Amino acid sequence: MIEKPAHVFDRDFEWGHLARFAARVDGPAQLGVVSGRRRQGKTFLLEALARQAGGLYFGATEATETESLALFAEALGEATRLPMPPRFATWDEAVRYLFSVGATLPGPVVIDEFPYLSAVSPALPSILQRELDRAASATRRGEPGLSLLLCGSALSVMGRLLAGSAPLRGRANLEVVVHPFEYTLAARYWGIADPRLAVAQHAVVGGTPAYRRFVSDDVPTGPEDFDDWVVRTVLNPGSPLFREAR
Repeated sequence: MIEKPAHVFDRDFEWGHLARFAARVDGPAQLGVVSGRRRQGKTFLLEALARQAGGLYFGATEATETESLALFAEALGEATRLPMPPRFATWDEAVRYLFSVGATLPGPVVIDEFPYLSAVSPALPSILQRELDRAASATRRGEPGLSLLLCGSALSVMGRLLAGSAPLRGRANLEVVVHPFEYTLAARYWGIADPRLAVAQHAVVGGTPAYRRFVSDDVPTGPEDFDDWVVRTVLNPGSPLFREAR
């Protein structure tokens, strides 16, 4: 089992499934899908996994297909220690190259914010499906398979990846949804020991981990400080939480 870093708070259930997926060293190519609402720590978790397992993490951005291909080539070249990054004209070229070299990496290949890529390159899921099917035949010849994790926050897009007649339906070996922390876990995360204060805190910000960073680790010191905390954070127009309800 790949050890979870100390800086990753809890997420034992998610880490367990992801670590087992990433730790496989032989067998056919495998596909995993990770989804969840924004600010739940998906990127934080997957970056840690790729780092611990020696894999490749690629975070997509809102860019053109050409820009995304160049960024992906740079990340792939760095992970495989090439003197110069490869050049791809299309995602067809990039994915075929990825499946040819990705299995040589000790860890998985993580593509984060996958919906950004599929929005400007709608054929990408079909290309991945084709290469996964080809890789299944290659495995029967004794060749190792790639471990690929696709992640995204656009729940509608990620949900359609494996649904109905979608190209990748039936190809996934793993599907993990990263949820907000439950009440008791959120209290531990914020460092709140008083039960009533923890309930009040959770009623306002729920279990979204990133909200602690939004308030620069400002935690109410006790029940008597809670109202002041709400005023100086959630109701403060200068705080990111102020407009988060939108």
